[in-house]
Amino acid sequence: MEDLGKTLGKYVITVILVAFGIIFLIKFLSGNELESQPTYMLVASLVLIAAGVIVAPPVLERFSGKAGKILAGVGLLLVAYLGYSVWYTVDEEIAFQEKKKAIDAKVVQRLKDIRSAEEAYLEYNGKFTDNFDTLVAWVQEPVIPIRFKMGTFHDSIGGGAESAYRDLGLILKRDEVDSVALSLGMSPDELREQIGSDQTAYKVIDTLYTSFYDENFTPEVRKSKKLPPVSLDSLPISPSEGKQFLVTTGTVEQSGLDKPTILVMDPTPFDREKVKKDTLRFGSLTEPITDGNWK
Repeated sequence: MEDLGKTLGKYVITVILVAFGIIFLIKFLSGNELESQPTYMLVASLVLIAAGVIVAPPVLERFSGKAGKILAGVGLLLVAYLGYSVWYTVDEEIAFQEKKKAIDAKVVQRLKDIRSAEEAYLEYNGKFTDNFDTLVAWVQEPVIPIRFKMGTFHDSIGGGAESAYRDLGLILKRDEVDSVALSLGMSPDELREQIGSDQTAYKVIDTLYTSFYDENFTPEVRKSKKLPPVSLDSLPISPSEGKQFLVTTGTVEQSGLDKPTILVMDPTPFDREKVKKDTLRFGSLTEPITDGNWK
């Protein structure tokens, strides 16, 4: 039993080297076009397996004692060097992936911002635009209606129905407050205060217009939504390589109607050279959808 333990002990280094070599080889072979592994990993795996075979007792016995020791020493030094190279390469890979993840997150957020602006543009204009200058100018235009209301309706007048107040001429627009206040012998501020505190039957109902930017892209709005700030100057630019996003618009027939379509793509995805990567994008030219291809 003791002899068996000594015999197996001679193969410990061989087993360790071959095992690590196989692990590295499997890891290398698990790579693909979208996630390749460093070449050093392949070389190191083969050297580890070869070194494990060389230091196996049956192989070393074929060499003289000194030659075997030299051969084993050279093999172990080479393994140590390649092991360090693999560790360094993997460390670089980790740093690269962290940087890539951060840049991709910025690209995705910018695509989401462009998509929300394009969807709003579609709602108000009936089509998408493939011109970023047009889109950036439009998001700043006050075209989005907002209902403005001052004062509360009470059951004492027409059961609290807005139509009843309107029939009695008690509904004012904002620009009518000054003239009505003058006719009542008070200042406009006094009338506004009375309307706001329901001390008069007059109410103010009007339509204000704001911009998509003011509703969605101001620093205050973005902060409240825990989103990064938006710069209209950089909105069309991809954070990956600093080039403008590619925009294509069109139409597709669906249920007998022409539906607007849009496709927005990152022109230069951030990744290694000679590595195929599916570009980040949203939309489609064959379907009226604005889904993104990110997870």
